[in-house]
Amino acid sequence: MIRDHIFFECPFAWSVWSRMSARCNLAPSRTWNQTISELQQLNRPRPNKLLCLLTWQCVIYLIWTERNNRLHRNTFRSPDSISSLVISTIRTKIASIRLSSPPLSSALFNIWMSSP
Repeated sequence: MIRDHIFFECPFAWSVWSRMSARCNLAPSRTWNQTISELQQLNRPRPNKLLCLLTWQCVIYLIWTERNNRLHRNTFRSPDSISSLVISTIRTKIASIRLSSPPLSSALFNIWMSSP
């Protein structure tokens, strides 16, 4: 499948996803369907599960954005650059939750910042 290639077989995307999945204590899978299944079946406390799902969404979005930028704008970023962008984007998302749910925001922030 195309999505397996773009998100898992491509060394660039795999590098980003494997780094970010490690931050969530997930064993990265090489197929879309298996990854989706694993994410749906996560048996973790709510903040940990939410963080895994946010990270997955962010990685997919930024890899797709990178693909489009390469094709249409002829701009290129490294896997390290995308990984750093994922980290800062998740941090910003956690901060945006602070007003509506301070305990959840604090839990997410503590988990995210203690990840390798």
